[in-house]
Amino acid sequence: MAHFRCLVSEVENYLWESPNSTSCARMMWWLLLWGALQACPTQDSVLLAQQLPQQLTSPGYPEPYLKGQESTTVIQAPEGFAVKLILQDSGVELSQDCEPDSVTITASGMDPSWLYGHVGSPLGSLPGQREFVSSGNSLQLTFRAPASSEDRTTGPHKGFLVLYQAVSMNHNRPISQVSGSSEAAHTPGDNSSKIQNHCQEPYYQAVPAETLTCRAQSPGKETLDKEETPHCVPVCGQPVTPIAQNQEAQGSSKAKLGNFPWQAFTSIYGRGGGALLGDRWILTAAHTIYPKDIIFPGKKRNVNVFLGHTGIDEMIKLGNHPVRRVVVHPDYRQNESHNFSGDIALLELQHSVPLGPHLLPVCLPDNETLYRSGLMGYVSGFGVQMGWLTTELKYSRLPVAPREACKAWLQEKQRAEVFSDNMFCVGDKARQQSVCQGDSGSVYVVWDDHAHHWVATGIVSWGIGCGKGYGFYTKVLNYMDWIKEVMAGKG
Repeated sequence: MAHFRCLVSEVENYLWESPNSTSCARMMWWLLLWGALQACPTQDSVLLAQQLPQQLTSPGYPEPYLKGQESTTVIQAPEGFAVKLILQDSGVELSQDCEPDSVTITASGMDPSWLYGHVGSPLGSLPGQREFVSSGNSLQLTFRAPASSEDRTTGPHKGFLVLYQAVSMNHNRPISQVSGSSEAAHTPGDNSSKIQNHCQEPYYQAVPAETLTCRAQSPGKETLDKEETPHCVPVCGQPVTPIAQNQEAQGSSKAKLGNFPWQAFTSIYGRGGGALLGDRWILTAAHTIYPKDIIFPGKKRNVNVFLGHTGIDEMIKLGNHPVRRVVVHPDYRQNESHNFSGDIALLELQHSVPLGPHLLPVCLPDNETLYRSGLMGYVSGFGVQMGWLTTELKYSRLPVAPREACKAWLQEKQRAEVFSDNMFCVGDKARQQSVCQGDSGSVYVVWDDHAHHWVATGIVSWGIGCGKGYGFYTKVLNYMDWIKEVMAGKG
């Protein structure tokens, strides 16, 4: 039997790296602090649901869980209340010998809902939360990860994260799936996948995805089959409230809610921006995380990410999205002040975000035609405007500039900055740049006429002041292999 770490109800945010094994004693300190009347779960445990949502995870989450273990947790609500459970993240494994790692959710008088993982999109996990409500005042969750025939101690999957709370019986419904999901629900005696696909259009779309299914061939013998089933994935680059593309006004304009639904506001060492990819990733500039020529010895970085609005105050009200992992491109060199090569980073959010009209991802580039000289695009951000920090999202319409013109301009200015093939420039020598401090990490987007969506071709990287001239952007297309590897968990 593999060593068992506590199945814990978490109250901390882990911003930079996965949490270490948490002891029962340490957890009790937090539980006393939060007034939670529950014990540190082991193989069999009971939790008391309260009206405020609490977290429950598989052992070691979000690290890959250990094989060869099984645990049962009973969640009880006070009399007159039901237990509401929301599956926020699920990555359990179906092993090659047809022994599924599973999360089984049961309640009195109901058939169990049996969940297992599948091969999905690297852009995120579940496209929507899955919600269960008990018919009585208790609900049972069983996590099972049997040892495989290959005797592996760990698998590649990170397990699960659920929220549970006590809700009024007036809102009680039979234990069921009530929102979008791409997973499968099984009942005893049924070996085929019963996919209930509820993609929330237009924010998600159904695409084929390969799933693994155990099928009985004869008594006592099962085989592992692969089949194509519908899978909900986020729709990118299609704002519900698109920007009017015929605007010719110079300078910056105030964005309307929904014009740039991928826009992120970040606060790390200072103000910055980013763009939502899928439902769990933020694309940004590396120098917002490791600023050039600035060293903060011994200072712990706090990464704050806000989404879903055009006003900073409203974004903050909506809440910070905790960051699980920060990945900076290996080519980025913080100590080389005149070289912004590799100025790209990815932030993996702790939880998937619910997409909607004000929160949608942007698409990524796939061809060089999106960088042709003269192509018009938009850059948005919360940077300095007229010497003042803005609280509202602003945007500018700017063309992709000829590369030779930008080189000549840098020589004219006698600048030593590196202008590599991993960068491109935007703007006009005679026009106001409109991009300034605080816009770093935000993206430059162009309309792809072939795919009919908006594409983030560049990341605001560096420039010379905030006056007339050109701005220089990280060329996202050159980093697509790296982006895909990181988001697939290989980087």
